[in-house]
Amino acid sequence: MNTPAIDPRMIEALGGASSLQLYQLKAIIEGLLADPRRGLAARANLHLGQAVRFVDFRDGQMRSGKIIAFKDTQATVLEQGTKRTWKIPCLAMQGYTNTERAPDPSTYEPPPEPVTAATPARDFQRGDTVTFDDRDGRVITGVIVRINHRTASIGTTDGGTWRVPFHMLRHVLDI
Repeated sequence: MNTPAIDPRMIEALGGASSLQLYQLKAIIEGLLADPRRGLAARANLHLGQAVRFVDFRDGQMRSGKIIAFKDTQATVLEQGTKRTWKIPCLAMQGYTNTERAPDPSTYEPPPEPVTAATPARDFQRGDTVTFDDRDGRVITGVIVRINHRTASIGTTDGGTWRVPFHMLRHVLDI
């Protein structure tokens, strides 16, 4: 199962293909990957705790990790080195056998974390001073009085209460 790197001649040939030819190849590949038998066969060759290589969908690079959970034809993989978890289709990974060894994680440099929206558990707490823009474009400042599932309840100095989605909130730093 030791797959060599992608042949540069293949990349060069694809670079010379027309957009129509590339689109046709994409349709063929997506059709083959959508075949449920292929997904089930890929899942059958994997098991919990198995070391695997998988494709990072963001940049097409190969990563290494260990399967920690399954759901249908998808697995949760704990990446070596970064300890980041990924939910990956079983089709996008390849397991190592006992005679093969996973690559050394010390040579791996992870890509930067993608920018994510603020989440209440990590970024906001009760008592934080925050600011946001209301529907009329006015800047409102207040204190978080309650953390809800998708919003925070904000109390203002004039006695008003606002329920604001987390992505609209900004911390006010006290200097």
